Amino acid sequence: MSELIRLREDHAELARLFRALGEVIERPAPPPQTELFELRRKLSSTLIGHLKLEDWALYPRLIESGDPEIAAAGEMFRDEMGGLAPAFLAYSNKWNATTIDADWAGYCAETRAILDALMNRLTRENRELLPLLEQVDRSA
Repeated sequence: MSELIRLREDHAELARLFRALGEVIERPAPPPQTELFELRRKLSSTLIGHLKLEDWALYPRLIESGDPEIAAAGEMFRDEMGGLAPAFLAYSNKWNATTIDADWAGYCAETRAILDALMNRLTRENRELLPLLEQVDRSA
């Protein structure tokens, strides 16, 4: 499977997981812990795997493309992601079954914020970054 196809599939799965978690946090009370744990586990593992693919395959291909504009875009996206990944990890570490039960409203607010940031990033990658990878693939 090509990197581009894998990235697009990851984006579709991440968007689905973002929506599912967004629906959960609209509830007035936390769902059963096992339901939320499984959704959070799947989101975390999918996102971390996706970020590794970007770090190891996507950004280097763009940066080393030989095209100054594509290389600059690859560097910009790579540098921007440097802040979002640690923010997601801090969020994930902060919220566990105990803290979620103790502060459902706080968890929902922070989850909305991180989901908005991640969805914005995903949208930008689909709109700006993946077309650049297509361009690199065509010229290779």
